[in-house]
Amino acid sequence: MDEELKADLRRRLSKASGQVLGVNRMIDEDRYCVDVLDQIAATQKALDGVAKKVMRNYLQRSVTDAITGGDPLIYDELIDVIFRHH
Repeated sequence: MDEELKADLRRRLSKASGQVLGVNRMIDEDRYCVDVLDQIAATQKALDGVAKKVMRNYLQRSVTDAITGGDPLIYDELIDVIFRHH
């Protein structure tokens, strides 16, 4: 991963971490369940954004290099990754 991507991922993960702490605080404060669920959904969306960026990097770098290099095992790995994270 290049440094720019790492910085972006760290920023996104920091935001998601703050959202998780916010959910914890909301539960402690006995907040309305729908509000808690909305915050959980926002947290999941933030993590999904991180996962998409990591997946794109994996495809652009690891998968492309393996295919170019003629590694036949990359297809099995890619299928496993897709179905594990789908």
